[in-house]
Amino acid sequence: MSLIRLIIWSSLIGGWTAFFGWLVMEIAVGRWVNEYDIIAFLMATLVAAPIGGGICCASGLTNPRLEALVKRLALGFGGGLLGGLLGVLFGFCIFSGVNASNKHLQSTMFDFAGRVVGWTLIGIGIGCGIGAGEGLFDRSLKKLRNGLIGGVLGGFLGGLFFGLIAVAMSQRAMTGRAVSFVLLGLCIGLFIGLAQVILKEAWLTVEGGFRPGRQMILGSDLITMGTSEKASLIFIAYGAKGVEPIHLKITKQADGRFLLEDNQSRTGTLVNGQPVSGPTQLKDGDAIQFGVNVVRFNERAKRSGTPETLPAAPKETPKAPVPVEAVTAKAPVPAPKPAPVAAIQAAPAPPKPVAVAAPKPEKARCPICDKEIVGLPGQRRCGKCFTTF
Repeated sequence: MSLIRLIIWSSLIGGWTAFFGWLVMEIAVGRWVNEYDIIAFLMATLVAAPIGGGICCASGLTNPRLEALVKRLALGFGGGLLGGLLGVLFGFCIFSGVNASNKHLQSTMFDFAGRVVGWTLIGIGIGCGIGAGEGLFDRSLKKLRNGLIGGVLGGFLGGLFFGLIAVAMSQRAMTGRAVSFVLLGLCIGLFIGLAQVILKEAWLTVEGGFRPGRQMILGSDLITMGTSEKASLIFIAYGAKGVEPIHLKITKQADGRFLLEDNQSRTGTLVNGQPVSGPTQLKDGDAIQFGVNVVRFNERAKRSGTPETLPAAPKETPKAPVPVEAVTAKAPVPAPKPAPVAAIQAAPAPPKPVAVAAPKPEKARCPICDKEIVGLPGQRRCGKCFTTF
């Protein structure tokens, strides 16, 4: 899946999971929402859980694996539930405080502001829960940052829409809740996907082989490629020709460099057409080839002061000079004298080949029929009695 599709799918999945979450809760407790604040509190909390699980699964669609998707769903569901609970708690506290002040001021502006702030806090909680779930899966703190950014922007925009919808649909509370939850999930998914794409440091693009056009953000410290289901980027079908289960791995170093290493495969790995014999540092634009597959590595510009080359080998210690007195002079070896001209004997000339005269045919008579035959002895053949002599 390309990075543009990642943004689209994140927003769509966020919106649809919010809709299904709202639908279940509306059927279960929707009739009591306007009567009891605790029901509204419960509905907002439980709708946040499927939003978190769905958006976490969207990040795994780049390389879909059932086991990984189930794990992402569980972590995202738990993170969304916990984050939604905290966000809803703070959001309802602020909204209730604004409503208490609104009784004296009788101003719709305070009600609108309270809804925006409350839903922004709910979005922050859901975004942090999603980021925590993805961070635990990929073991990356930057996922938490992306979730926080997406939650803040998505929650604010969702709260803004919710305030406008609440004013416009004051007589249709159920429809207003449905549209508000869907917009909240859609906005959170959209901005989390944007944060992942815009703030990415390095990514891979499949240019040839199995399913070209796929892209993957390098968010974890270890990325593997091969035919195994446990590989981070899987190559099967046509792309499996000459590829091992775990063919190669890319590791991120503490200083931000990415090193590629072949996993002792039989066919080997090429970087820009050169075979890899050990850990090799990847640079922006490098083409990685293994089997029939070609994967392009890209990264953002290095920070100032970050080394782009591997450390140089240590210099050799210079040896102490040898004293001149310790060097013993040796007499030069005399060159061999050339042999006298008289001693050189001329090589005998090879004997000339003697020409052998070819035998001439002779006349003779057949010993059987006495017919005269011309030819060489032993090759004469009588034409009458067919005798050879």
